[in-house]
Amino acid sequence: MNFDTIRYEISGGVGRITLHRPDRLNALTYALIEELQFVLRRIAAGKDGIRALVLTGAGRGFSSGADLVAARQVDPDSPKESLRDYYNPTYQLLKNLPVPTIAAVNGPCAGAGMSLALCCDFVIAARCAYFLAAFVNVGLVPDAGSSWLLPRRIGAAKATAMMLLGERIPAEQAESWGLIWKCVDDEALTVEVDKVAQKLAAGPTRSYGLIKQLIRESDHNALASQMQLESELQTLARHTEDVAEAIKAFAEKRPPVYKGR
Repeated sequence: MNFDTIRYEISGGVGRITLHRPDRLNALTYALIEELQFVLRRIAAGKDGIRALVLTGAGRGFSSGADLVAARQVDPDSPKESLRDYYNPTYQLLKNLPVPTIAAVNGPCAGAGMSLALCCDFVIAARCAYFLAAFVNVGLVPDAGSSWLLPRRIGAAKATAMMLLGERIPAEQAESWGLIWKCVDDEALTVEVDKVAQKLAAGPTRSYGLIKQLIRESDHNALASQMQLESELQTLARHTEDVAEAIKAFAEKRPPVYKGR
């Protein structure tokens, strides 16, 4: 498949989406979001057999956020609100994918670009990277889920400082705050991301999807409700082919070979 603003590759059960506007530090446009949403819908529908997804940026950074000078929708007969019709459904689709996702942050990660990375299950960043809630610096408010994602990852105090001060958070500090999972040396980023992606792609994919559902529901469930959901999803997990394989492999004293079913 050919795209104008992203690159999409599949290898060994791992999908890799690269934001590809390096001349604009991968600033997000309507066209890019549409292409990204198209690919995510394919993955969600299981069309490409992907069992793990890596999201990264071309060139020297992940994404500088929304492109503030790009052409906007101007057709009065087809009004489209950028957040409602582009960003929000795409980011929710990414967060709710039934396969594990990794953001490989290779440089600046700001505004809606930061929100995009934080919608992934894992964020692994190069030491040169930084994270920036840039909205206030241009007189805007956080959007694309930032005001929901940040407090849940780092708490109200740090999230408030990020959103009100609009200052860069270096990757090492982001790791220590719990904003991201891991900070690695620049030259080690690709190797580390590939290692994690390959491990996930060889794992029990259905289990991963159910675990992600548990994590999402825990945001608003009481303990009793969450325990009930655990029971229901455990019943589903027990009937997967991968659990049967795990039990067989345990009896035969060998590593399981998961098929993702």
